[in-house]
Amino acid sequence: MRIVKKVLKWFGIGILLLMLVGAVYEQIGRARDARLAPPKEEMVAVHGRMMHVVCMGQGPTTFVLDAGLGGWSVFWWRIQPVLAKVGRACAFDRAGEGWSDASDGAHDGWAVADQLAELVAAAHIPTPFIYVGHSLGAVFAPIYYARYPSHVAGLVLLDPGDPRDLLEDFHGTRAEAMSAPDCSSSGTLARTAGYLGITRLVAANAPGKSFPGDTKAQYRAGLARSSHWVATAAYFAALPKTAYQAMDVQSLGDTPALILASSELRRPEGKETVEDVKAWRTTYRAYLASLAARSSKGIGPIEVPDSSHVSMVLGEQQAAMVANSIVEFAARAQAAPCHAKTQARSTP
Repeated sequence: MRIVKKVLKWFGIGILLLMLVGAVYEQIGRARDARLAPPKEEMVAVHGRMMHVVCMGQGPTTFVLDAGLGGWSVFWWRIQPVLAKVGRACAFDRAGEGWSDASDGAHDGWAVADQLAELVAAAHIPTPFIYVGHSLGAVFAPIYYARYPSHVAGLVLLDPGDPRDLLEDFHGTRAEAMSAPDCSSSGTLARTAGYLGITRLVAANAPGKSFPGDTKAQYRAGLARSSHWVATAAYFAALPKTAYQAMDVQSLGDTPALILASSELRRPEGKETVEDVKAWRTTYRAYLASLAARSSKGIGPIEVPDSSHVSMVLGEQQAAMVANSIVEFAARAQAAPCHAKTQARSTP
């Protein structure tokens, strides 16, 4: 019995020491990250929280870039400089991601739209702008349009998620989805892991092969923050609510819209077979076509050759094609005659 007590005692001491080492490692890492912090002019106060938005270039056209789930401004490092050659290109970090402070509010599409509108006003980003969204960011884009139609001159949607897929693992009603909290046990675990330096250890060993030099350091610093994992868990928990909000947007009016799709077949998930994925892609492409048809000036889906869901924004050749397609789309949208926006603002 004494041996068991001794083992448990030393085991407990060992755990406490590991926790202490992890906490110290985290504090040292935060001090190092402070040297990577963006300049003050890229940090904007929005209702007492600091939000990060980095803008490049000048010109008559403004682009606002919204990354996918778990992404932030650094993910636009290939595309943003190209857009900055023809206009003002602004990439932002959603609440809790990148360098933006976490939010104790909601993380669904309506909440994200309202937060972005506040950031646009605070950062003096010109409107109307072309909203460029990737993945979840491309789901948020039409929701933003529905709430703030006068802000949007055009929509560029890169592999937007199908709301039906976002509801695949949700088995409740719409009312239950709309009332569900964004917080989850995953968020609590992520917060604890951050305090103990676990997320930083994961980030230090992240490949980051799509990011060069200083950009890779920024990427790893963002991954190391516990707020990143907490926020990602919250955006994920809010997916059913966001899906219903996206399905409510049935018309994009006469706002020009460009839909771009990756070409590579995604990997099967769970019990899926390759044939299941092929069938899914047929359904997904039909959804993208219907999304383009919601605008009287919709284009697509256009396939980006040799691209995956990720490489279409981070791959050298793929991102170059995407960026050039956006530039051409913006030029056409700029040349088109202006029409009054008629889409009504959505309400919670």
